[in-house]
Amino acid sequence: MLEAISFPEHEYESIQNYLNKLGYCYTTRVYKEIGKYKVGELYTAPWGDVLKIEEVKTYWKVSDRPFYDEMSDVEKKEIRKYSEDMGLPYEFIKFSKSTE
Repeated sequence: MLEAISFPEHEYESIQNYLNKLGYCYTTRVYKEIGKYKVGELYTAPWGDVLKIEEVKTYWKVSDRPFYDEMSDVEKKEIRKYSEDMGLPYEFIKFSKSTE
């Protein structure tokens, strides 16, 4: 039984579109989820796909995050609230649909 990876429900369709179009997608994890997801490991998505973690990068400042300019102010504020403002890092994780 694989461990689950969670996403906000309103992001399901967007994530699935990225996976189908590009073959990969990114997520940001903060606070209690730091260190939870490991490169090479498989996780079950809420919609049933098996996802493989490709890359995990740790950042301390939200402005250092890849695609920072594409994020909304709300997204930046939310990540900052649970990382930078608390003196904690956050993780930027690349994942793909598993073919295993």
